[in-house]
Amino acid sequence: MLSACQYKAEPLTVATYNVYSSYDGKLPGKYLLFVDGSKLDKPIKPSDMNCAAHTFPLNLSTSFAGSVRQTFANLVTELEPVQAPVGRDELKARGARGMIIVRGEDVNARLRVVPGFWVAGMETEVEIAASITVDGQSGRLLGTTVSGDGNGQGDAGFACEGGAKSLTQSAEQAMKETLGRLGEALTNSDRVRSGK
Repeated sequence: MLSACQYKAEPLTVATYNVYSSYDGKLPGKYLLFVDGSKLDKPIKPSDMNCAAHTFPLNLSTSFAGSVRQTFANLVTELEPVQAPVGRDELKARGARGMIIVRGEDVNARLRVVPGFWVAGMETEVEIAASITVDGQSGRLLGTTVSGDGNGQGDAGFACEGGAKSLTQSAEQAMKETLGRLGEALTNSDRVRSGK
């Protein structure tokens, strides 16, 4: 019986601290935050026959949610994570200016084995797409989709295990870029700042 091997690629939580804003200071007021990264878990197969018997599960949902919370905590005066989105009619009762919803929309990854003289290498690319919406007490204030990508290289290892490390490196880079773009969309929105 022959079975395929799996090498799990699970990036750490990475916050983005260098979000560029056209304004001084944090976004004023209290905001509720809901994050859904469930679409960011995907098994990745190599794009060629080398290491084709291996699967590299890329699990980003947990680290994406933690990364969004850490990044946005640095951008908003008061941030309250919630387990489900809250309707506009409930915002005032909770003392919140808005409901921020961030969703991981898609992840695409490419893993390629690069043959070498003594050892093979791995090249990986990861692209993450995410959306952000902000609803205020009087309606939608922001809605946009952004993406970020990352690249990684490393040794393939004896049995292709290096692919997981390279994918993790690429995914963390892609996540940082995506988070930066989400944060910039939020902090630079005149409508979010004014609440109208």
